[in-house]
Amino acid sequence: MGCPWYKDNMCTSPKLEQPSSDPVTMVCAGGPRQYRECRYFVEKTETTQLASTAVTARFGKALLMIHSLNEKPRSECEFFVSEDHEGYYLAGCNVLRRYLTKFEVPDCEKYWVNCPYRKIEKSLTRD
Repeated sequence: MGCPWYKDNMCTSPKLEQPSSDPVTMVCAGGPRQYRECRYFVEKTETTQLASTAVTARFGKALLMIHSLNEKPRSECEFFVSEDHEGYYLAGCNVLRRYLTKFEVPDCEKYWVNCPYRKIEKSLTRD
């Protein structure tokens, strides 16, 4: 079964500031006797489960496994928002009114001029 904090070859322990592949070893995929001795292991409780989500006022809940970024995202789009959250970053879209997944962010950084959401929003807000 493996360590409950081991997901997608990453350690997601709340003892880390952000998910990392650095502490991942063979122990992670082992049994409870092995992974419980890891210095990053903590028992899952309601409090530690909250570490996997960040609640913010702007766009609601961000799921760190799909929304958190290691580097600060940058886009010239006027509707793109970047937020710093204690060691990781979130990117949001004011048109969609939600956080962008880490898979959507590169498109917003590179192709923002041709973004269909941006074009629609700009056409709606013309004076």
